[in-house]
Amino acid sequence: MSNVPGMMSSGSEPDARGVNVDEKKRKRMISNRESARRSRMKKQKLLEDLVTEVASLKVQIHNNTNNYEALMQKIVVLESENNALKVQQMELAQYLKNLQLMQTQMEWLEFNLMNQPGRTLCDIIVDINEPAKVQSWQCHGSNQPAIMASTEMLNY
Repeated sequence: MSNVPGMMSSGSEPDARGVNVDEKKRKRMISNRESARRSRMKKQKLLEDLVTEVASLKVQIHNNTNNYEALMQKIVVLESENNALKVQQMELAQYLKNLQLMQTQMEWLEFNLMNQPGRTLCDIIVDINEPAKVQSWQCHGSNQPAIMASTEMLNY
């Protein structure tokens, strides 16, 4: 028998050591198998989660596509309405200008009527609508009645 560790001192020790090594190997194999099983389960769970997420994202894409198409249709309708309103605005602006011009002319007529005692509004309108008699001194095209208003009256 020797006092050096690792040396065989009796006939029963090698069997105990071999059983010890076999037991460690068996425990390590069990531990490795368990770790591999947990790894496979973790991988399977991750794969299932990803498949669920893909399905959810596909549903979300489908819904977003439908919402996008509905919004695009609304945009087309709103743009059409906007264009119609712009045309209407232009027509109303022109109508307002015409009304303002008529008001200016009426104010001018009233002013002339007040400054010409004895004449009526009808007399002034008739004078405006009658073609002027062309005099020899008048230029071509100057036989049209001229309605004059001060720039102050036109710039309300």
